[in-house]
Amino acid sequence: MLDYELRQIAYSMQYSSSFMPDQIDKIGDSDSSGDDNDFVVQVWNMSGALLYSSRPSAKLAQASAQGFSTLKNVNEQWRVFSLISGNRVIQAAQPEDARWETAAGIALRMLAPLAVLVPALVLLAWIAVRKSLAPLVHVTEQVEQRDASAMSPLDIHNVPEEIRPLLMALNRLLNRLDESISSQRRFVADAAHELRTPLTALSLQAQLVEQAQDSEERNEADKNLRLGIARASHLVSQLLALARQEPDAQRPFAHLDLAALVRQAVGEFAPLADFKKIDFGVSADQTAPVNGDKEALKILVGNLVDNAIRYTPESGKVDVILSNDSGGVILRVEDTGPGIPIEDRERVFERFYRIAGNEVQGSGLGLAIVKQIVQRHGALVEIETGQNGAGTIFSIKFPVPSQV
Repeated sequence: MLDYELRQIAYSMQYSSSFMPDQIDKIGDSDSSGDDNDFVVQVWNMSGALLYSSRPSAKLAQASAQGFSTLKNVNEQWRVFSLISGNRVIQAAQPEDARWETAAGIALRMLAPLAVLVPALVLLAWIAVRKSLAPLVHVTEQVEQRDASAMSPLDIHNVPEEIRPLLMALNRLLNRLDESISSQRRFVADAAHELRTPLTALSLQAQLVEQAQDSEERNEADKNLRLGIARASHLVSQLLALARQEPDAQRPFAHLDLAALVRQAVGEFAPLADFKKIDFGVSADQTAPVNGDKEALKILVGNLVDNAIRYTPESGKVDVILSNDSGGVILRVEDTGPGIPIEDRERVFERFYRIAGNEVQGSGLGLAIVKQIVQRHGALVEIETGQNGAGTIFSIKFPVPSQV
């Protein structure tokens, strides 16, 4: 801005009247206020003689080139603009100190309103932010005031649109937590109820051992006691297996061969099938790759085979078939037992559910564990009637394994 002003002053002197060499003395004698003027205008002829100076006391030399330059006079720096006009050289100059003083004054006048405006803007911004966050603060207070059992959804109606998705996500989380906690409570209650019966029976059988009158009676009571202990032990094992399949106790999956697990599980139950004279067949020679939890899949195969052998009468038949197709691996366990009525096929996967009139000893947890493992592995389980309308077929289809 100041350079532009210097340039305009120099150009305006082009239209001044002719300057004579003796004018410089007259101007100097009559100039009493020139030192108070920031700008100095000088006019030189082409021979280098000074024709005019608005402040003779400045004693500025002629600039060596046209345009802007900086000259030093004693201890003072000057900003100079030179212009050749006809046979004259016009020079406009201004002290650097005066320029900085002017610039500082302009900056101060520009910044002074900001000194008042910025605190006001900060205050308004703080008020606006506090007001906009008030609903979030209210939601925070609601959550903090809840106890561990409060799982009711948060109110999403009287809140800004921006935080509504967050509250909806929290409500879905609360719903999942409520379902998980309710499931755990039912599990604990059912387990306590189911354990009470075998423990009571064990207590009675122990009393019978103590009250036996002879060795034969004592041996019979001792045999019943051992069977009761075995049933209670099996129930506890099933409860532990079910607890290990809960969502919060999952182990990472690995790439494994289901055929090897099937052959291993079948080998463990072969003695039980031989004892009941059951025709126990296995078709799992080929490789069956799946992604899953090795221990969980062993439990799944073991529970299906154990159920099939338990419910199949003597001289019956149990087949375990493992096959591959384009949709994944299919595991089938077929038996010639009493079968499962259609109306009970969904309920048999519930914890501790047992079909009415069934005399086979069991905990009612085997198929519940199977269902839990199937869901965890993203598989599907179906129950069908066996061949010729007799027996049961459990069919589990595993998805095509992904790279692990």
